[in-house]
Amino acid sequence: MRALIGTVCLALLLGSEVGRADILFYKLPGSGAEIVLQGSATINPGRTVTFRHPRFGSLFFGAAEARLVEAPTTQSLAQKKLGKSEGNADACLATATWALHHGLLSDFYKAASAAWKADPENATVKRLADMRRKMNSPLPQTAEQEERMRKTVTMNGDVVFLRSKHYLLMHNTGATLDKQLKKTRAQQRLELLEMVYESFLMEFCMKGFEVDVPKEPMLVALFADKQGYVNSDESTDEGKANSSGVYNRKTNIALFFDQGTSEMHQMLSKFSRDLQKDKEEAIRRHAANAKDVVRQASTLQLLIEVDRENDDIEVVSHEATHQMAANTGLMPNEAPLPIWAAEGMATYFESPKDAAWAGIGSVNESRLKWYRGLSSDQEHSNVDFIVSDELFRRAGNTYTTIHGYGQAWALTHFLMTHHFDKLMKYYQLIAKKKPEEMDSFDKIRGAFEEVFGKDTSRLNREWRSYMTSLKTDVELVLEKQ
Repeated sequence: MRALIGTVCLALLLGSEVGRADILFYKLPGSGAEIVLQGSATINPGRTVTFRHPRFGSLFFGAAEARLVEAPTTQSLAQKKLGKSEGNADACLATATWALHHGLLSDFYKAASAAWKADPENATVKRLADMRRKMNSPLPQTAEQEERMRKTVTMNGDVVFLRSKHYLLMHNTGATLDKQLKKTRAQQRLELLEMVYESFLMEFCMKGFEVDVPKEPMLVALFADKQGYVNSDESTDEGKANSSGVYNRKTNIALFFDQGTSEMHQMLSKFSRDLQKDKEEAIRRHAANAKDVVRQASTLQLLIEVDRENDDIEVVSHEATHQMAANTGLMPNEAPLPIWAAEGMATYFESPKDAAWAGIGSVNESRLKWYRGLSSDQEHSNVDFIVSDELFRRAGNTYTTIHGYGQAWALTHFLMTHHFDKLMKYYQLIAKKKPEEMDSFDKIRGAFEEVFGKDTSRLNREWRSYMTSLKTDVELVLEKQ
C-alpha cells in the first residue's frame, strides 16, 4: 500500500497562530503506509501520544508507533519575517513572495499592505493594488451561464448552483454541513477555487508579468460520485476515468467529484470498518488490547477525513490552474499547447497533498520521485526530448504518462525559478501559434528553440544541477534536526 496521507496544508487548515508545531510520522499498523501530519503533540503517561490536529481535533497514537519532530509553523515564520521587514518596501515584498509560495494568502496580503505603507509609489506595490482592484470588480451573473452548464454537463439528482466572487459551481453534493467548518462540500470547494484564483493572479503580478483578469465567472461542476463525473460530458477517455478532476478545454468547464467516493477513500473506509468490527469484538471480549484497538479505530476515521481534504487541495489547485491559464490568456484554449507546457504549469501551481507547507512552487514529493525515476535515462530525461512533447505523445500507458508529468513539473520548476522571462516569452509565442505550426515533434521543439536557442546543452546541465539540490519541506526540516 502506498503512502496514504500527506502532511496538512497549513494555509488552509491551521486556525491558530502558534510559534511551534510538531511533525508526526506514523506507521499505520498492518501496512507499509506512513502518515505524515503537522500539528501539536503531547506525550502522555502510558506511552501514548495526543496529537492535536488543527482541523480535525485530537488524534491518539501509541508512542512506539509515532516519531515526532519539532518545527516552527509557517505562520510564525511569516510574522517573524514581516516584523523584520516592516518599513522597507522591498523587504516586505520579499516576505509577501515567501508567504505566497507557502500557501499563506492572508499573510501575503498583510506583507503587501506593509509594503504599500512603506512606499506607496513602489512599482510592484502599485501593480498589486491595481490587480486587487481588477479582481474585486464584479463579474456579470446571468441565467444564461446556468443554462449553458445544464446543456453542456450531464448531472443527475438534485442539481444546485452556487456562486462565489469569481465562480459558478454546479453540484449535486447536497447541503450537509461539515461538523468542523460548518460549510457544505460545495462551499468548501468554492473556497479552494477562490484561493487558487487569487494566488495565480498575484504570482504573475509580483513577477511583473501581466495576465488578463477573467471577464466572466469560471464554470465548475462538482459531482457527488465518481461515476457521475466520468459520464458527465463527451471527454470519457482513460485519463478522465483515472483522475479526480479534469479541465475540459473545449467547453471551458472544470469537472470534479467528491473525493469521499474515490476508490482509495473507499479502500480506507473498508479498512476503517474492519477496525470498527475488531473494536466491537475486543470490547465484547474484554480483550487485553481493547484500548489500543479502540484508539486505532477512532484515529483512522479522522485520518480518512484528512486524506480526503488533502486530495481535494491537490486536484483543485491543479485543474483550476489549467482553467486560469486558459482564461487569463496565458495558455488560450484555441492554441496548440504542448502537453509538457500545460501540465508543467499545472503541476507547478498545484498544492501537493504530501507537502508540509503547500503553496505555489511547492516541492511535490510524488513529482520529485517520478522525475528522479527517469533522471538517469538521459535519452528521455533531457530538455530537447521533453520540450518536443515526445515523452507524452509516445506514452503507451498511464505509468509512462506519470513519468512525463514528473519531467514536465521538474523542468517548469527550474524555468520558473531561473528563466522566468524567457519562459513567459515562450508561452506568449505558443499562444499565437496555429495548429499546423505545431504538428510535429520537430516543430514543437523548434518553438522552444526560438526563445531558448538551438543548443540546450548548457540549459540541460543547469536544470540537472538545480534538481539535485531540490528537497521537500519535510526533508528540509529533518536536515535541521
